Amino acid sequence: MKFNRNDLNQELLHARTEEEAKHIFSKESTRQGRTYEQVYDTCLYGQSAEFYLIQFANFKDDPRPYKDVFTPVGKAAEIKVTEGHYYVPYVIKRCEDYAKEKWRQYPAIVYIFIGDKSSLDYNLYGVYHWNGKNFIKE
Repeated sequence: MKFNRNDLNQELLHARTEEEAKHIFSKESTRQGRTYEQVYDTCLYGQSAEFYLIQFANFKDDPRPYKDVFTPVGKAAEIKVTEGHYYVPYVIKRCEDYAKEKWRQYPAIVYIFIGDKSSLDYNLYGVYHWNGKNFIKE
């Protein structure tokens, strides 16, 4: 799965991003000292992968706060974007830590994309499934 951010419906992508950024920026606990522009840029980076799946791969938006998407078969999935394959172990570790916190209701499926912030190219790095202890690459 490969795409370029410019291939997406820009109006809808930016509307989704703005909605998420406003929600995150509204509380210091989620804002974490960042400016609105920093929050927006981070949201756009991740929303691009989510929106690609919605626009082109028959995924559905998960309307719950801080949740991402439902797969075409209706399973909740978390979508992560990182700058390089060398960050993937850290992303997986963070996902595993969150999955162990039952109150989060963390999805059992994680899609990890590598996103190039210069070219705006995104590539699916892997799909991971929770086995009760770890996320295992499909």
